[in-house]
Amino acid sequence: MLTHTFAHFPGVTLAREAELWGDGYFCWDDLIAKGNSDGAGNAVSDQAMRSRQRLAAGDAGFFSERLPSATRWRAYPDFIDGAAFLDIETTGLSPGYSHTTLVGILDRNGYTAYLRGDNLDDLPEALLKYDLVVTYNGASFDLPFLRREFQASGEPGIEDLLANAVHIDLRYPLREAGYTGGLKRIEQRTGLGRPSALSKLGGADAVTLWKMACEGEPGAVETLIRYNAEDVASLPELARLAYDMLTSRLPITVPPAPGFPEFDTGSLSYDSSLVEYLTRFN
Repeated sequence: MLTHTFAHFPGVTLAREAELWGDGYFCWDDLIAKGNSDGAGNAVSDQAMRSRQRLAAGDAGFFSERLPSATRWRAYPDFIDGAAFLDIETTGLSPGYSHTTLVGILDRNGYTAYLRGDNLDDLPEALLKYDLVVTYNGASFDLPFLRREFQASGEPGIEDLLANAVHIDLRYPLREAGYTGGLKRIEQRTGLGRPSALSKLGGADAVTLWKMACEGEPGAVETLIRYNAEDVASLPELARLAYDMLTSRLPITVPPAPGFPEFDTGSLSYDSSLVEYLTRFN
């Protein structure tokens, strides 16, 4: 989809992009060919050539900096090989008085849990290797928490760590596709969640599980990790759903989004008695 996108060119609005498509310029190569036929080229064809070069170089930061936030979902297939699907757990709703307890990341190598007091300090270095970071409500929740976390620890800021990556907050393309509400509600509506006993738990239960873990409750950490992993595991399919629905509305032909290796959350253990205890109050 990126090769069909002109909205990151200086001075090209979404309305102007639609005009270019209507005039028969469906991709960068069409504009480059026009510039070559004109002999001297033009600003738009020059931008198309530059975009072609930066994509070939795998320069996700180039597109992150220039793409309007409403169109960043278009970068999904082009940088999916270097994608991280990310979700965090915290002790509360505000980074001003709460802190991050767990960051779960799913990439092509599988799922990794970065746990406070264990390996959370490894997260900044891990983030540097990704070209694409996909969250749900990350712009309003996950990233502010990580911003506060890294500032407090003296690590490079989240903006520095993600400077060379495109961040897609699925809340917005999914809303444009007609799906609103929290992540679990959308998982239920689309059938793309990972149904299990833990699907009945919510954010408040994750806070309780962390408190239990700090008090030495056996199985609490494992249950919190499994809870996080089930939400993270649904993000690739939700991203593909949003991408395919939004591209189907455009006046151009775009291949469907590629699949992403599925992670079997069943490989992670949890304490069913803790889940039963928590769900009594839901």
